[in-house]
Amino acid sequence: MSAVSPTATLPGASWRGDLLGALNATAAMLPFVVSYGFIAYGALGASAAQAGLTASVIAVVLGGAVMAALGGSRLPSASPSASSCLIVAAAVLGLLRDPALPVHSPAGSALLLACVALVVVAGGLLTMLLGTLKAGSLVRFVPQPVLAGLMNGVAILLVLSQLEPMLGLAPGSLTRDGLRAVMAWQPAALAIALATVAAVALAAWRWPRAPAPLVALVVAGLAVWLWQSNAAPGSAAAALQRIGELDVELPRPDALMPLADTRTWALLARHFPALAFNALLIAVIGALESVMNLSAVQQRLDDRSDPNRELLAVGAANVVSGLFGGLPVVYMRLRVIATLNGGGRRRAAMWLGCLLLALTFTIGLPLVEPLSTAVIAGVVVALAWTLVDRWTRQLVAHWWRGDHSADLRRSLIIVVVVSVVMVVWGIGAGAVIGVLLAAVSFIRTLNRQVVRNRYSAADFPSRRVYETRDEAALAPLRSRIRVLELEGALFFGNADRLAQEAEGLASDTLDLVVDLRRISTIDASGAVALAQLGQRLGGRGIRLRLAGVRPSERHARALLAHGIAFAAPDDRSVQSSGLRVYQDLDRAIEAAELHVLAAAAPEHLPRAVALADCRVLAGLDSMQLATLSRHLRERRLAAGERLFGEGEPGLSLYVLTEGSISVVDPRRGQRFATLSPGMCFGETALLDGGGRSADAVADVASVVHELTKDALGPLQRDEPELAAQLYWNLAQHLSERLRAASSAWRREAN
Repeated sequence: MSAVSPTATLPGASWRGDLLGALNATAAMLPFVVSYGFIAYGALGASAAQAGLTASVIAVVLGGAVMAALGGSRLPSASPSASSCLIVAAAVLGLLRDPALPVHSPAGSALLLACVALVVVAGGLLTMLLGTLKAGSLVRFVPQPVLAGLMNGVAILLVLSQLEPMLGLAPGSLTRDGLRAVMAWQPAALAIALATVAAVALAAWRWPRAPAPLVALVVAGLAVWLWQSNAAPGSAAAALQRIGELDVELPRPDALMPLADTRTWALLARHFPALAFNALLIAVIGALESVMNLSAVQQRLDDRSDPNRELLAVGAANVVSGLFGGLPVVYMRLRVIATLNGGGRRRAAMWLGCLLLALTFTIGLPLVEPLSTAVIAGVVVALAWTLVDRWTRQLVAHWWRGDHSADLRRSLIIVVVVSVVMVVWGIGAGAVIGVLLAAVSFIRTLNRQVVRNRYSAADFPSRRVYETRDEAALAPLRSRIRVLELEGALFFGNADRLAQEAEGLASDTLDLVVDLRRISTIDASGAVALAQLGQRLGGRGIRLRLAGVRPSERHARALLAHGIAFAAPDDRSVQSSGLRVYQDLDRAIEAAELHVLAAAAPEHLPRAVALADCRVLAGLDSMQLATLSRHLRERRLAAGERLFGEGEPGLSLYVLTEGSISVVDPRRGQRFATLSPGMCFGETALLDGGGRSADAVADVASVVHELTKDALGPLQRDEPELAAQLYWNLAQHLSERLRAASSAWRREAN
């Protein structure tokens, strides 16, 4: 995504386009503005339409205007949402259950609305606090199954909230009488609601660019109005409920005034815990919904607006909306997309949208009053279907096609549990349970995945080259060296997995190499688990070796920081209090190979050999050996001393009789091979005349015998048989090395 200023103008911006975008957004939002008021205040019964519509209009007009002024995105938008309205509905229902609150009196109704306004204002302040604390970035890390479960739960709650108008029941009858109220259901109301849902779907399919909810609202509302207008008294049509007379009051910033009366404080104190929890839900759920909507809009606009600034703007919009008695708002994707589809490209389109909505619900209010509540319920149910998470639909489709993998099953379980818990115990409980389930699932996944691979040194031996007889003795012993390759984080959630792996080691295991190259983090539990693993294995006579740990790098620092000591790599103590560490896997496996040789076949350990016993001198008689020895120059190297460097001319070959020489990459420090006593090296550059391909460095104090190119010429002239045997031995040596390299390539390919 390119870095674009949030205030930059989108291509094609014009006043005409902004006006058309505002008109399209107004048409798209109209049925939702009417619906949200019913969702929030439906429990009030006859006064629900009045209180709900006023609160909804205040929110979309004033809250939207504040968002347009303070938002940092290109098209800052705010509107009530189904989830925020359901939180308000829960607060209203809790207050209605208090017998000391006379909700049917003007004073009691004003007090209830004031308590709700307080919840909205407090939720706005908490949202601003989340933005100040930079929580907008953290919201994006909520697991996808939890978000999907919350969205699906909102969709289910929306449908449940519309059961009464869909069935033609009196408001509050289900809460008051339970399932007995269903006996009074009206088939005509249900048929109208379902027909409205079908009309929304048909309009969306037939005219994808048109505001389908508005089309269905107009068509179904007009049809039902005509039917009722010509119906006889007492008929099914006449019995259908209508919205009725509405009067949207002008906004006044005194919604909280009833709470100033000290006589109301006892009521406020009784409901304070529930109201505070509802305010927290408005902030948290609203922040989740706002950031998700913002992320979707950013992808479409190629925008990089700050989610924390957007949360500050949403919080301010809620404070203003609450002070005027409005519903809580969130950053609304629907309003932005409708504006874009109509041609709006600038912030001015959002201002115009607020103005048009205000005019619609003042001058155009008489057109809303005759609407059937069953039609409104059908629009809300259609809205609920659009809120069903698309990712969940994809999971169900994969399951239906036969994909029953553990990951898919786990995700579906979390989605279902979160949705059910949310419907039964509320949004907050669903979010908490969902996050806990996702955390447990994540830890279990890491516990299984920390071990990336298992194999023995027989599959991937070290790069040390042994004499033929020593290699023959070592080959069957390599299976007693086990390697665990780890990846990810080694932490409290999966540290016990190492103990489980240790229990599964074969009884003849002598060494366990743990490769930490792909480990990103080691916490205290992981460090202690490694130390305990070393002690546990030591008690069984098994040595633990850690690969990929350099003394100055992060893994070593992490282990030392948690009190884990290191033992010298050549420490002979089995039950050592420290961990043996190696800079790479190759050297750790080499140390394990030498250990199993020492334990099972000590006579085959690499040791100093006489020059006459070296393979490259095989087949020479005593006189030829004496002649060749006069042309060899002995060189003694200290540990770490370089014999030759990469790029230097190859003027000599060398025979190693004591110590160990490694051929390494001078830039990366990677070891290509380590040579044991009795072997020769450097012959390739001598024979083809090229330069050295790598550095040769003594691992320990070593002795080599050098045969120069200048000495080889007289041997060929004066001792042709000796030279021929020497070349034959070199050819065999090169053949063995080529076969070894071929085997190594084959192992890597597998």
